[in-house]
Amino acid sequence: MRSRLIILLLVFVLSVSCNAQTTTTKDEQSDKTVSNLAYLKSIKKIDVHMHVRSEQQYIIDFMDEWNFKFNTLCTIGSNTKLLQAQIDTAKMLYNKDPRHYAWVTTFDATNFEQEGWAENVIEQLKNDFSNGALGVKVWKAIGMEYKKTNGEYLQLDDPVFTPVFEFIASQNKTLIAHMGEPIHAWMPTYFTKEGVGRNYWAKRPEYSFWDKPELPSYSDILAARDHVIERHPNLKIVGAHLGSMEFDVDEIITRLEKYPNFAVELGGRTRYFMWQARGKVRDFFIRYQDRIMYGIDRGSRAAMTPEEKVETRKEMDFRTTLFFRYYATGDDIPWGNTISHDTPQPKATYTVKGINLPKEVLNKFFYTNAVNWFPGIDKDYK
Repeated sequence: MRSRLIILLLVFVLSVSCNAQTTTTKDEQSDKTVSNLAYLKSIKKIDVHMHVRSEQQYIIDFMDEWNFKFNTLCTIGSNTKLLQAQIDTAKMLYNKDPRHYAWVTTFDATNFEQEGWAENVIEQLKNDFSNGALGVKVWKAIGMEYKKTNGEYLQLDDPVFTPVFEFIASQNKTLIAHMGEPIHAWMPTYFTKEGVGRNYWAKRPEYSFWDKPELPSYSDILAARDHVIERHPNLKIVGAHLGSMEFDVDEIITRLEKYPNFAVELGGRTRYFMWQARGKVRDFFIRYQDRIMYGIDRGSRAAMTPEEKVETRKEMDFRTTLFFRYYATGDDIPWGNTISHDTPQPKATYTVKGINLPKEVLNKFFYTNAVNWFPGIDKDYK
């Protein structure tokens, strides 16, 4: 009888000890989550992929509260009127408030076959660089829209761009390249039974290359981009939107291993990480911690109602909180069955586990890498 009592007592003591140990572990995990989130919010951060098209106080307030600086990209190279308006706005924001704004210029590629085109582009870039532009963005219209007089699609590795890229490299500026689309653009689009498009390419058929064998393939466009990276080893090249290889980090790794002058930025593609194996994604961030940058691909319009500004700010806060938890913690994060603009819609239906990056990796991802790959981006951000 006494032996049974002793055994029961030992079982009870061990059970209490194990429960206490489990509680401690949970408490420690909770403390670590709070610590990582507080650290991430406290450090300086740069979003390298924004499109700020107007001066808005709610954007300044957001950057001050979350300790951000925005790098605004000029993009639309096929509409010269809009192009110049973007450049003028980006230049104005930078000159007025370099603490909060940096900028990257672009150029008009619609008239690339005209005599003296490259020389004219270089003159424009000289002026933009003298007004603080950190680099040049090239857009997916190259490869997917512009054609030569012989009917061939213009690709990024065309010799017409060579003097422009050589000039950018000589000025220690950066080329940020949005080439192609996610591979889904070459897959079937889909609609509801009412005929409503349910993905980007259903709504933007000009960028849907599904079942159009006469158009450039996904591989053709990325190969042309890769040729440029290889031919210009002194040119820093950043792949926008994870280099349009967001569906598999192994595709990105292949390029990072081969091209030391290549890096990537998110461009609003966090959700693609969430759809891949967590351990694989986490290892990718740790192994290539010097070559990945944060960017959400958002901005502001010139004409916004007060209500739109309030709602936009709420969305920015929600999205930032969600993404901070994904990158900085190991939390189970509520996510959505249908994802629109990186936001769960209409409600969370499953969870995604955060990848819990070390603090030194978070600092590089959110700040240091931007400073290294876009020299001068930290101007007045002290």
